[in-house]
Amino acid sequence: MEVIIVRHGRPVIDRRNDGTVADPVLDEHGDWQAERVSSWLAHEDVDAIIASPKIRAIATVRPLADVLGLEIGIVPDFDEIDRNSSVYVPTDIWETHAQDLLQGLTEERYADIGYDPPEVFAERVHCAWHDFVARRLGDKVVLACHGGTIREIVRAVLGDAAPSFHVKVEFASITRIRVEKSRSVLLSLNETGHFDADRIAMRGAMNTASTLGS
Repeated sequence: MEVIIVRHGRPVIDRRNDGTVADPVLDEHGDWQAERVSSWLAHEDVDAIIASPKIRAIATVRPLADVLGLEIGIVPDFDEIDRNSSVYVPTDIWETHAQDLLQGLTEERYADIGYDPPEVFAERVHCAWHDFVARRLGDKVVLACHGGTIREIVRAVLGDAAPSFHVKVEFASITRIRVEKSRSVLLSLNETGHFDADRIAMRGAMNTASTLGS
């Protein structure tokens, strides 16, 4: 099984004063990113589409689901570390627009800002990943989720090889993992070629030689 993990596109800022959980829609650029990544993946033989429960994750693969005629399955435990937060700020503008979140994280006041403690988040995502792999929903499955979730999935795959693995995961980027009987293999991380190229067929390093030659 190949799992194609897509980080959600860029969302709007969502600050709520009523105590409800922030769940932003995509901004205009995020909508464009969703269309680009979906049109790219529409050329692959996708069997199933899974997403976190957040609007931004579902909206990113909605165009793909519509083209392929697939339902989007929801796995709550693939939600981000901030799943109970009343504030969402796109990570690329945290320094200027999210000083309250940064201070809360620095002081480890996770409950105050609606974040899971890191160890709780890691365990949640790792368990969700192992359950997801065991279900084997098809030969090629798309999973739409979040930057922190993707990092934890990659840590689960790499195991002891990456105890402190960290990478900036770009909005609407693609990460690929091949799940084999005895192990999982990281095939790619942070693919963003779909933002700059049009795809008219299945071609490239992730393809088989027989398909490339056809």
